[in-house]
Amino acid sequence: MSRQARIVELLVEQGFQSVTALSDAFGVTRSTIRRDLQQLEDRDLLQRTHGGAVPVRQTDTPIDLKGALHRREKVAIGRAMADRILDGQTVLLDSGTTTLEVARHLSSSRITVVTNDLKIGMVVAERQSAHLIFIGGELLPNDISMWGPTSVQQVQNLRVNVAIFGSDTVMEDGLYNTSSYEIELKRSMLSVATEAFFVADSSKFGREGVFKCFDLGPFTAGITDSRLDPMRAARFPVPLIRAEM
Repeated sequence: MSRQARIVELLVEQGFQSVTALSDAFGVTRSTIRRDLQQLEDRDLLQRTHGGAVPVRQTDTPIDLKGALHRREKVAIGRAMADRILDGQTVLLDSGTTTLEVARHLSSSRITVVTNDLKIGMVVAERQSAHLIFIGGELLPNDISMWGPTSVQQVQNLRVNVAIFGSDTVMEDGLYNTSSYEIELKRSMLSVATEAFFVADSSKFGREGVFKCFDLGPFTAGITDSRLDPMRAARFPVPLIRAEM
């Protein structure tokens, strides 16, 4: 993970960070940190303040840095989940940077992929052996996924073998998102699936949830990374598979 991506993550998770604290945390000079903060502010990824910086949005990580956060973990999770997809299956991929890694690692032949995520759609479109069904609708604010009544109606006319969901927060009682926009669509996606999994790196565990999307009961398993404490994993009501990085 780049230093600038980690700075954004710290701001999102902890709020205000001083130049001095960031300098100490990363072992670089204060002038280096100030340059980082200026470049990130120029990209509207944070707001500089006297002596430090605050996040632009407290509840969400800017979309163009999401993929850089916990990159190794997401790659391992994506590979582990993709290995569980069988030839000929129809797979629904929820929007997100971890489900994007699932799409990148799909190797099964003659599969059909359903998604509402623009980046996932582009990855699948480049594959010669995969059939893409893209869920239309309205572009979600500040994101790259589609949502709305049109999306829900389209999903309700589908049937899929496996649905794979991302999550902003994983708690022992369910999966949570930082916004409520996609909840109805996600629940419709789950309702048309024969089997469901969720994918989430270990940083998503233990955060406070905001909007609950799902109970964990309908899921076959969750795929996470080996950084998750096995004792914590054992407390969940569904199996958690810890992918090695």
